[in-house]
Amino acid sequence: MGFLREHSRRLTFQIVVIAALVVVHSLLGPLLRSPHHTNVVYNHFAYIPIVLACLWWGKRGAFVVVAPTLEIVLFHRFDLTSNALWSDVVRVVFFLAVALVTGWLADRVKSEHKAAVRSEEIYKLLTDKSLTGIIVYRDGLILFANPRMASILGHADPAADILGKTIWDFIYAGDREKVRSFVEKRASGEADDLHYELRLLRRGGKIMWAEIGSFAIDYEGAPAVLVNIYDITEKKEAEEKRKELSVLTREQEAQLVHSTRLAELGEMAAAVAHELNQPLTGIRNYAKNASYMLEEKLGTEEEVKGNLRLISEQVARASKIINQMRELTRRTDSHFAPLNLNAVLRESIDFLLPQLKLSGVELRLTLADGLPDVMGDKVRLEQVFLNIITNARQAMEEVPERVLTIRTGRDPGAKDGLMVEIDDTGPGFSEAVAGKLFTPFFSTKKPGHGTGLGLSISLSILKEHQGGLKASCEVGKGARFVVRLPAADAHAEANG
Repeated sequence: MGFLREHSRRLTFQIVVIAALVVVHSLLGPLLRSPHHTNVVYNHFAYIPIVLACLWWGKRGAFVVVAPTLEIVLFHRFDLTSNALWSDVVRVVFFLAVALVTGWLADRVKSEHKAAVRSEEIYKLLTDKSLTGIIVYRDGLILFANPRMASILGHADPAADILGKTIWDFIYAGDREKVRSFVEKRASGEADDLHYELRLLRRGGKIMWAEIGSFAIDYEGAPAVLVNIYDITEKKEAEEKRKELSVLTREQEAQLVHSTRLAELGEMAAAVAHELNQPLTGIRNYAKNASYMLEEKLGTEEEVKGNLRLISEQVARASKIINQMRELTRRTDSHFAPLNLNAVLRESIDFLLPQLKLSGVELRLTLADGLPDVMGDKVRLEQVFLNIITNARQAMEEVPERVLTIRTGRDPGAKDGLMVEIDDTGPGFSEAVAGKLFTPFFSTKKPGHGTGLGLSISLSILKEHQGGLKASCEVGKGARFVVRLPAADAHAEANG
C-alpha cells in the first residue's frame, strides 16, 4: 500500500508539472508573437514538456506533442502566425521525432535498470538462501561471504566476523600446504577450476570437513576467486563409523568362523580319536615287538630297523592329524595367495576320511587335471569344504546307500572360473527348505547337531573370494552343492 501511495503521489506531481509547462508554452505563443514578433523562445520551450514527459513515461509521453500541434493548427486557423505551413509541419515532425527517440531511450534505460535491479535481487536471493557457503576473495583477503558461510563457520554476521579477514584464518593448519599448492596451480595457469576436500576451523577452534569448489572470476572489475563450500562433516563422520563397523564386522565374522570351526571339530572328536588311536596302537605294538627282539636277541637287525621305521611312519601319521587339527583350530587373519584347488580339497577330504569310513560312506573322487590356481585363503576354503562334506555325511546317515561324489573342473558358466560339485545320496530337501539353507541359524539337523551357521558362513567366505555357492536337489534323490571360484588371474583383474 505504501508503494502504491508513493507511486500515485509521484505520478500526480509529474502530471501537474507537465500540464503547467504546456500551459506556460500556450501562453508564451501569443505573448511572444504579438508584441515581440519572435518564435525562437516559443519554439524551443515546446521541447521542455515533451522531453520531460518522455523521460518520465517513455514513449507514452509522446502524447504531449498533441498540445503544441493543436496550438499550431489554431494559429493557422485564425491567422495568428506568419510562419509558412510547411515550416510548422516540419516543426511538428521534429516534436514527434524528439518525443519518440527520447521515449525509446528512456524505456530502454528503465528496462535495463529493472533488469539490473532484478538481477541483483536474484543474486542476493541465491546467495542469501543458498545452502552452500559462498565466499569471494582476492589475494587471500575475503571480499564477500554469504549468510550460509557464516553459519557453517559458526558466526552470526558475515560482515562483522568474516569480511576483511584472510582465507588462512579459517583453514586448518594441517591442510594449508595442500591449499597453497592448489593456489599455486591456479597462479601458474595449470587449473582455473579446483575441487578438493579440506578441514576448516569453526568458531571456537572446532574442526569441520568441507568440500571445496573454487573458480577464477572477475569481481568488481578485478580478478578474484569464487569458492563454494559444502559442509561434509556428517558425511566424513559417517564414513569413519562405517569403516569402524566394517572392521568390527570382519572381526566378529572371523570370530564366528573360528567358533563354528571349533564346534565342528567337537563333532569330529570321535572320528579324530579313532584316527589317532590307530597310529598310537601301531606305535605301541611295533615298539613292544622291537623291544622283545632286542631283549630276547630274536630277529635280525633289519627286522628291528623295520619295526622302528614303522614306528616313525605311525608318528608321522599321528603328527599329520594333530597338525591338521591345530591348523583348523588356529584363528588367523585372512591371507590370500595362489592355491591349487585340488590340493586344498584333497587335504579337507583326508581330514574327514576317518569319519566317512566310520559312517560307511563310499567316496568317489574325480579331480580334473591342469586347473589354474585360485586366489584364496587356504584355511577358510578348507572350512567351506569341511562344512559341505560333513553336512553330506550326516545327511546320509539315515539312508542305506551312502555314496559321496566329488568332482572338480572348469565352470562352463563363467570365463576363467572353476567349480567343485559335491553330490550325496541323502534324502535331499524340499523347495521350502532350499530357500532357507543359507539363512543363519537355520538347520535341518537334529537338536544338538550343528549350529545352523555352517552354510551361511561358507557362502560368506566364498563371496569374500568373489565366488558363490548353489544348492539343488530332488527330494529322495540326494543333494548337490556347487562351489564356484574365479581363477587367480580373473580374481586379480576384478580387484584392479
